[in-house]
Amino acid sequence: MAPVAQQSSMLRSRPTLMSQRPFACRRSHLSRRDTATCHSTHTHSGDKGSNSKETHTTHNHEVSSASAPRSPFNTGSMDITTAGATASLCRHSIPAEKTVIVLRHGMTTWNEEQRIQGSSEGSELTLFGEMQAVRCREALSHMQIDSCFSSPIRRARTTSEIIWQGPGRDGPCIFLDSLKEAHLGWLEGMKQSEAATNHREAFSTWRERPAEFHFDGRYPLLEVFDRAAQAWKEILEAPGTSHLVVTHKSMMRAFLCTALNLPPTSFRAVDIHNGGVSIFRVNKRGEVMMTNMNMTAHMHHDGIFY
Repeated sequence: MAPVAQQSSMLRSRPTLMSQRPFACRRSHLSRRDTATCHSTHTHSGDKGSNSKETHTTHNHEVSSASAPRSPFNTGSMDITTAGATASLCRHSIPAEKTVIVLRHGMTTWNEEQRIQGSSEGSELTLFGEMQAVRCREALSHMQIDSCFSSPIRRARTTSEIIWQGPGRDGPCIFLDSLKEAHLGWLEGMKQSEAATNHREAFSTWRERPAEFHFDGRYPLLEVFDRAAQAWKEILEAPGTSHLVVTHKSMMRAFLCTALNLPPTSFRAVDIHNGGVSIFRVNKRGEVMMTNMNMTAHMHHDGIFY
């Protein structure tokens, strides 16, 4: 995190968020053809938190066969003949290469208070967290992005809405339940120091052996890995060649591990910062190459573009 003095300076120069154009979530109504189909449950902006079932369909004639757009940070080849290090995430071919940009939401009130967030709605972005979202928006402003997928939990939702207010962001923004953070039950809202003292065994298990942590018959990490696989499939089967994903730390770790075919025991092998950007390229087989992970230079310097 930037020093307090630097944070204060950044906040004083923070653009007025209300001056941006109103956020709008668009739905794509597509004709029925012989295509790959993805079924997902998600929450739409304006539905006041209600869930709705909708089918997202990729049509071959609607997706360009051209390679996904590159940036100076995306170099090298993703030709299908040279890939194959990972398994296909959708188990069938897709019409074109894709770029998937994944980032973690901005700093929150509970991040500052060192509280366990999980799937709770009790935490929200701080002013500094909003500034981080603005910096993410600027850093991605040179990239063509066809659609945005976000967790519907408030801290991720607000981050995605700020980012998707940028110029040229006219595609749909879809809130996927599969991108929600791990549900941690009674640990949610508790300060980490309190959990470590009063619930030492359970907290230690979550921190040191997360795949073994469970309550009420639920294993949160295994659930997150299942949902990460589902989210990858939903995103890869969506129309377009470049997608933004806004989610949470545990989900991002599971998202990355799933892409690289790493087991749940590798969950804590990577760290993801607030506003950290990771970029993946996906070939037509649905095989993933991670090109960048947890980039944060845009948080500290102006003029950084991915």
